[in-house]
Amino acid sequence: MPIDTLAPLLLSLPLTHQAVFAALTCEKMLPSIVRFDEVEESSGAPIFRKAIDTLCAFGANEPVRMAEFARLQQQLEAFWPDLDESTNPVASYAFDACVALGEALALVQEAEAEHVVHCATAARDTVDMYVQDVTDLDLPPAELNEFIDATPVMQQEVARQAATAQVLATASHLTATFIDQLRQQNRQEPLIDFARV
Repeated sequence: MPIDTLAPLLLSLPLTHQAVFAALTCEKMLPSIVRFDEVEESSGAPIFRKAIDTLCAFGANEPVRMAEFARLQQQLEAFWPDLDESTNPVASYAFDACVALGEALALVQEAEAEHVVHCATAARDTVDMYVQDVTDLDLPPAELNEFIDATPVMQQEVARQAATAQVLATASHLTATFIDQLRQQNRQEPLIDFARV
């Protein structure tokens, strides 16, 4: 399902449901941050975990102060890898994860639905980069995009996003228990295989 096809469904979801979709997407990208942290002095994983939990709490209509999202946004910006200066081999993956989380936090703070689409796109960008890294193909851009879209890893992420959005669309009210179940299902398959990077 191309992002243009998924976007209308994502945009039609209530803000709480969009926040949970974004949280699940960020959680899928968390291993990029964990791997980045392994060789860095600063640690981004605690920021991500707290932000994901806070987004899920918001989705379950638990009381969350907007100031908490602003604080997490500041922490994220302080951590965000500088691709021009970083020599970390997974910096680009961590950068994409930061884009996704930045979009997720902006979604809730600004109540602008386009942020959830950008969050989904960041995850697909990570898969795109991964496929290019592990295949090292030299194809014209149009052929390369077709090749990447057809790979099992991209198909898996596209299917996960579509299924998650559809499940959220059928739920009128989200509970913490329901969100926890979604999170457990979300953790079953990694987004990418870092052993191959």
